[in-house]
Amino acid sequence: MNIKRLASNSALIAAPAVIALAATLLIPTPAAADPLAAPTGGCPGVRVGTYRLSSSSHIEVFYSPANGGTNCLKTVSEKSSRRYLQVWGTVVGTSQINSDEGLFRSYAGPLIFTGTNGHCISLTGKASPGTNPANVTRRSLDALHCG
Repeated sequence: MNIKRLASNSALIAAPAVIALAATLLIPTPAAADPLAAPTGGCPGVRVGTYRLSSSSHIEVFYSPANGGTNCLKTVSEKSSRRYLQVWGTVVGTSQINSDEGLFRSYAGPLIFTGTNGHCISLTGKASPGTNPANVTRRSLDALHCG
């Protein structure tokens, strides 16, 4: 038996397995959640409004017909650095009021209001270019998205 020939044959047999293993290592796999990633959800329904707040932030309004009408609000940062954000909202003619504020990398909220059919919502968004809440841009929108 030729030992050199046997060694070269086993190398040929092992080569496809090595190539397959290397290929699986090159396939991208989902990484752990990136805290700097853009917001991907949190609000039910479809986006029905986007309102510019500053050059790097905006307010989003969502609506779903579930639960007698559901509205959801977020103040979204378009930058990945931590900054002060706030969202405040109310369902006009009801006692539903809610807010969320703090230092966030992507968004403040979501604020979810149910039973909004037949009512308007009012909202306020605030965003700072940094972590100082005293240096904010503010936008208030009264009685909109009436259902």
